[in-house]
Amino acid sequence: MRELPSIPYIDPQEEARKKRDQAGLPPKESEAGEQRELTKYISKWWQGDAHSHSTKSTREETGDYEGLYHPQEIMKYYQRIGLRFVAFSEHSSNPRNPEKLSPADPISQSLVSGAKEIEEINREGNFDIIAFSSVEANIMFDDNGKAIVDVPDEILAKLDLVVASRHVIANEKEPSAIKESLLATVRNGHVDVIGHPDRYTRKDKEKSPEYWEEYWSVWQEILDEMVAQNKAFEINLNCQPSRKLLEMAANSGVRFSLDLDAHDFNQYKSGGKEVTGEKKKWAAGDANDGDIEILNKYRIERMTSGPGVRIIVRLVKVLKKLESLGVFPDRVINSSPENLVNFLTEVRGKSTSNLMFLKEKHGLIRE
Repeated sequence: MRELPSIPYIDPQEEARKKRDQAGLPPKESEAGEQRELTKYISKWWQGDAHSHSTKSTREETGDYEGLYHPQEIMKYYQRIGLRFVAFSEHSSNPRNPEKLSPADPISQSLVSGAKEIEEINREGNFDIIAFSSVEANIMFDDNGKAIVDVPDEILAKLDLVVASRHVIANEKEPSAIKESLLATVRNGHVDVIGHPDRYTRKDKEKSPEYWEEYWSVWQEILDEMVAQNKAFEINLNCQPSRKLLEMAANSGVRFSLDLDAHDFNQYKSGGKEVTGEKKKWAAGDANDGDIEILNKYRIERMTSGPGVRIIVRLVKVLKKLESLGVFPDRVINSSPENLVNFLTEVRGKSTSNLMFLKEKHGLIRE
C-alpha cells in the first residue's frame, strides 16, 4: 500500500477566519462568546478521544480504508481544536471477517511497532497533546465456538488501552450470543473498554416483541459484570447506544468512554462518497499518482473544515443526557488525561512504558 504524503497543516479556525475576511464579513462577537461557553462546557466532560483511527488502521491485508491520516496529522489537528490527548485504537483483523491472530502475525507486530512509535512521539515532546497506543480488537467466536478477541493476550499487554468491539460475526444479533461474547470479553483481563456495546441491534425493526424481551434481559448481567471487572462502556458517537441501554448503564454505576470513533475529519460532512473509488484503490494497494493527488486534496479539505456541527450537536446531546441521569465527568474515563491515566494505571493496573512515562514526566496523576 502506498504511503499517503504528509499534508501541510492547516488550522481549521484560521481558515474559517480567512474565509470570513475574504467575504468582507465582520466577526461575530456574540457567536464567538457562545462558542467559548460551549467549549468550556464540553471540556469539563471530554478532553480527548480514546478511539481514533489513523492510516495504520487501513490494512492491505483486508483492503478496507479505515483511516486516512497519519498519527502526527491527527495530533496536530486535535491539538488545534483544543483536545489534550488521543488514543489510536487501530483495527486488528478485518472487522467484517475477523480471525484469530498469532503473536507473529504482521497485524500483531504492527500493533507493537505502532505502540513504540506513539511512545517515541510523546518522548520527543513536539506536541502539546499526548498520545496513547490502543487497538480496537474484534470480539468473535473461534472454530470451537468459544468467545474470544482476535488479538493475542501477549500483544494486548503491550498496549496502553484495549477497546474490544463486536462487528460482523455469526449470530451477531442473537441475545444468547451477545451475552456470551460480551461476558467473556469483559472477563478478559487485558480489555479496558467495550466498544459500541449494542452495535446497530436496536435498529432492526423486523424483530418480534419476544426477541426484544429476551434481548433486554441479558444486559443487566453484562453491565454488572463490567462494573465488577472495572471495564468502561463506550458511548460511540458513530454508533450511539439506545436510550434504554444508556439509562441502564448509568444506573449500573459503570464508567463511560465517550468517543468519536473517527476514521476521517468531519466524517459526517457530505461529499465523502465522491472519492470512494480512490480510497478503495489506495487501501488495496492499487492507487496511482492521480488517485493519491485526489485523496490528498480531499484530506486537506476535510482538515480545513474542522469537526463540523453534527458531531458537536451529538456530543452535547449525550452530555446533557448523562447529566440528566446523574452521571458526572469523573465517571467518563476520557474526561481528562489525568482521569484516563488514573483509570489505566490505578484502576486497571497497567504499567506500559508509555503510561509510566506520561505519569511520571507529565505529572498525569489525578489529585
